[in-house]
Amino acid sequence: MKKFRLLIFFLVLILLSSFTPACTKTEPVIEETADPGEAVSLEEEATVSVEEEVLEEEEAEEEEEEEVTEEEEEEEEAEEEKEAPNITLEIYEGPTYSPDDGVCYYRIKAIVTGNPGPDVDFSKDDSNGAWGDKKTQVNLSDPGETYTLTATATNSKGTYTDSIELSWGCELLGLELEIDSNVGTSDSSGIYSEQEIEYFFEIAFGAEYGFSGSVLHKWASDIRIRVNGTPTNADLDTLNQIVAELNTLVSSISFSIVTDNPNIDIYFTNVSQFPLIEPNYIPGNMGFFWGWWDTAGDFFKGRILIALDRVNQQERSHLIREELTQSTGLIRDSWRYQESIFYQGWTGTTAYAQIDRALINLLYDLRLRSGMTQDEVKDALDLN
Repeated sequence: MKKFRLLIFFLVLILLSSFTPACTKTEPVIEETADPGEAVSLEEEATVSVEEEVLEEEEAEEEEEEEVTEEEEEEEEAEEEKEAPNITLEIYEGPTYSPDDGVCYYRIKAIVTGNPGPDVDFSKDDSNGAWGDKKTQVNLSDPGETYTLTATATNSKGTYTDSIELSWGCELLGLELEIDSNVGTSDSSGIYSEQEIEYFFEIAFGAEYGFSGSVLHKWASDIRIRVNGTPTNADLDTLNQIVAELNTLVSSISFSIVTDNPNIDIYFTNVSQFPLIEPNYIPGNMGFFWGWWDTAGDFFKGRILIALDRVNQQERSHLIREELTQSTGLIRDSWRYQESIFYQGWTGTTAYAQIDRALINLLYDLRLRSGMTQDEVKDALDLN
C-alpha cells in the first residue's frame, strides 16, 4: 500500500510538472550602453573636429592676411617704381618756309620720361594734333615774330616743364642783302661806310640779356679759350678756323686755344646742363654767351655754351661762330641782314659776311675803347 502511494505521488509530480504553464526564462534586462571608452573617443573626435575647424579658419585668415600683405607689398613696389616726369623739347624739322601761306614753321617733339607715362600739354600747336600727342607745330608769320613754346609733362608723381624760343629763320625767296659792294675796304683802310656804322651801333651797343649801360665793351687783353665737354672733331676744326680768322681781322689783341689759365671757357654739352654751368642761362638758346667786365668796361671773363643735342653739325658750327664772335663785344642780334652772323633768326650761316668782318675790325680799331657812348665813338671816328 505504501508503495502504491509512493507511485501515485511520483505520478502526480510528473503530471504536475507536465502541465505547468510554459514560462520564459528571463534574465535581468541589461540596457545596452556605449562602452565608456567609446564615449570618450567620440568626445575626443568632436574636440579634434572643432580644433581642426579652428585651425582651418586660422590658416585661412593667415593666408588672407598673407595675400593682403603681398598685395600691399606689390602696391608699395609699384609705387616705388613710379618716376616723376621729365620733358625735353627738340626741333626735328624747321625752320621751313611755306610759300603757300607765307609762314615759317617749326616742328618740335617732346622727349618724355616718367612712370606712369606722362601726359604732354603744348602751349601752341598749329597742326591741331596732326603729328601726334608728343609733337607740335609752331607757325611764325613775320620775320620779326618770336614765340616761346612751352610743354608740360604730367603724371601722378608731379609735373615738369621745358621751353624753347623760336624765331623766324627762313630764307625768303628773292631777298637780297643791302650791303655795299665796297663794304670790305674798311678792313684795311680804317674808313667805314654809313651802313657799317649804323649796323655797328645796333650790334655793339646794348646786350641781348642783362644790362650793358649802352656803352662799348671789348677786350683789352688777349683772349685765351679753353675747351670743355665733348666736342666733335668738326667742332674743334670750326673753332680753330674761327680763331685763325679773328687773328687776321684784329691786330690789337690775339686769340688762342689754351688748356690752362683761360679767360673764356667754351662748353660743349647737352642743353639740360646749361643752367648748371651758367646760372644766367636763358632757356631756349642752343648757344649762349655770358661775359663779365670791369669798371672800365673791359671784358675780363667769358663763358660760352654750345648744345650737343637738338642741333645738327652745321647748326652747331654756326653757333660756335656766332657765340665766339659775340664774346668779343659784338653782343646783340639784328633782323637787318640775313647772311650776317648776327642775324636774329635761326640760320645755318657758317661764314662771316663782309659786313661782319667790318664790324669786328671796327670794334678793335685802336681809336675806340670800352665805356664809350655812341657819340664818343662818332667823335673818335670823326663822324660828326
